[in-house]
Amino acid sequence: MGREVKRVALDFDWPLEKVWEGYLNPHCAKCPTCKGSGSTAAMQRLEEIVNLLMLSGEDATRGRCHPYFHNGVALYHTEGKVCGSDMVELTTALAGRAPSVFGHDCLDRWCAAKKIIAAAGLPESWGICPDCEGDGIDLSHKEAYEAWKPTEPPSGEGWQVWETVSEGSPISPVFATPEELARHMSKTRWGADRGQSYDTWLSFITGPGWAPSCVMKEGVLMDGVSAVAGATKDKTGAEG
Repeated sequence: MGREVKRVALDFDWPLEKVWEGYLNPHCAKCPTCKGSGSTAAMQRLEEIVNLLMLSGEDATRGRCHPYFHNGVALYHTEGKVCGSDMVELTTALAGRAPSVFGHDCLDRWCAAKKIIAAAGLPESWGICPDCEGDGIDLSHKEAYEAWKPTEPPSGEGWQVWETVSEGSPISPVFATPEELARHMSKTRWGADRGQSYDTWLSFITGPGWAPSCVMKEGVLMDGVSAVAGATKDKTGAEG
């Protein structure tokens, strides 16, 4: 739920939760060979196997067996079983780090696949689509795709909150003052933004103006807006 404050024109009227057209590359045509993945079928199969392997390490950390390992995969001796700490050692070594509270992420799985490829004595280019060279873009569109530059929404005196999980889209109307925007956001009662107070939003809007999805602070998982607003308060001694 990454959030960002943008200063836009007061009459800016783009649909909420719709990705801004200026952030969408119109030349994004997928490579017909790999369908945009940038990988061969063999690499995709390896990635699927690695996903299951890393999931086994997460299971061992949490002490419970994922439904995938009860049925749906070709397991024989270990179906329905939770592996021990040695599985955590294996996936941690392959990933280069232990699973977080969310488990192993896509970077961990990528590192694991690369280590397996290297251990097999294969070149780094193994598994990369030979037609698009891993970009996933149709070669006939590549020059235009790479030349394209994103454009920002029209700037102005207005205040608006955007999500940054996708390419970027507005999630609030445009307001004339940060106080009005903070009041609106504090009334949100659904999704990732529910629960933050007016003071928290005002501190965020007039302070850092950007927050990641979440932050681990002193062992406590917090939403990004509350975390950065709290940091602002710690530095100034007061919110706002």
